[in-house]
Amino acid sequence: MEYSVAGTIRYNELKLAVFISIISLLIMILGWIISDIYNLGMIGVFVSFLIAAGANFFSYFFSKSIVLKSHHAIPMTPNEYPEYCKMVQDMCARNNMIMPELYYINTPALNAFATGRSQKDAAVVVTSGLLRGVPLDEISGVIGHELSHILHKDILVTTFIATMLGYVSILATSLRNIYMYRGSSGRNQNIGLMFLIGMVLSIAVPFVSMLIKMAVSRSREYMADATGGQLCGNPQLLAKALYRISHDGNPMQMANAATEPLYIANPFKGSFFAKLMSTHPDTNDRIRRLQNMRFYE
Repeated sequence: MEYSVAGTIRYNELKLAVFISIISLLIMILGWIISDIYNLGMIGVFVSFLIAAGANFFSYFFSKSIVLKSHHAIPMTPNEYPEYCKMVQDMCARNNMIMPELYYINTPALNAFATGRSQKDAAVVVTSGLLRGVPLDEISGVIGHELSHILHKDILVTTFIATMLGYVSILATSLRNIYMYRGSSGRNQNIGLMFLIGMVLSIAVPFVSMLIKMAVSRSREYMADATGGQLCGNPQLLAKALYRISHDGNPMQMANAATEPLYIANPFKGSFFAKLMSTHPDTNDRIRRLQNMRFYE
């Protein structure tokens, strides 16, 4: 397990560097187009570079706080949920992991996610519906899955990418709005060409974002299931929890496209197209894989 964890961490760090480069390039291209429209020259390009660097910095240090606040996550105390807190503490102790901060969200939906850039900065969030509707031993499987994401540094990659893609979308929307308000009579004669390029990018950005999120998320879910089964000691517990979650009809109303990859299961209950574009692999396939795993002593 130690070798695979070390290899997974190195792979995730390389993947993060690649995606940072791609998204930063998108930010700089959009910034350059906006700069050209306003005749800002290299100053505008430099500003777009600073925006990309600032977005990287901001996402690295504050993405956890943004995610927790946007979900109205409530800090959990041992007095409120003593058995649950003790279970997480014992699992971390058995696996030599740092105890994450624990939060919950008031919603009947069954789901959970983790966030934070490292073990020292990690937080695990569960819904009140999960705490009430799923047996504690099965919740241990869910926690094992989330601790696996923390251990592999999946959360750093996913949260960072989600936040960065938000900046790209803002710039693409701003570019489209600039032309709508200024029209083709702007000072720059190339504004029509710049607008055309910007419109193509603003249309392409959602698809690029979707592909990046799917590339980040699907493979890591299988890895987190496998390692999570080891961390909790029994993969069948996670399989049972996933079955309950997949058959829950309550939607996660505070979820959005940017935070979808964070959840243990797809928070959207939708059509075939929504499932096809999901950042999560098929839940039935995940359950079958877990059922074929052995018990870990």
